[in-house]
Amino acid sequence: MNRARGDIGLLVLLSVDGLVVGIMSVAFLNPYIGMVAAPAGILIAAVGNATLVWLASAYAGPPMNWLPVFGWGLVVVLGLGGGPGGDVLFLSDWRVAGLVLAGIGAPAAVAWFTGTRRRIDAAARRGIGPADGGR
Repeated sequence: MNRARGDIGLLVLLSVDGLVVGIMSVAFLNPYIGMVAAPAGILIAAVGNATLVWLASAYAGPPMNWLPVFGWGLVVVLGLGGGPGGDVLFLSDWRVAGLVLAGIGAPAAVAWFTGTRRRIDAAARRGIGPADGGR
């Protein structure tokens, strides 16, 4: 198996993992501990998506490293829709906004960091750095 085929296979598996993270974040968004909301789905979305984007960044650059987040987003969008009887999975409150912000914000920070790290490493390999005036 050549490297390109293996990389595509791994990206597909990471996208399926994005679907799983989406299901978990939707499932654990509305629990309560006593009378206090405990939206563990927000933490699951942030940590899960950030980890998946970080792993995907090892095999592909942007925008392909965002495939797991697209899988997560598909599940979240499906969860936002109503069911056949008019039931909904999400209530219109701060938890939904927190889920979307954490699910996109954390991987964006990871993607920015890994992209910046790649540019710094590439510049160091070319001999460009602060010691030579940026030339």
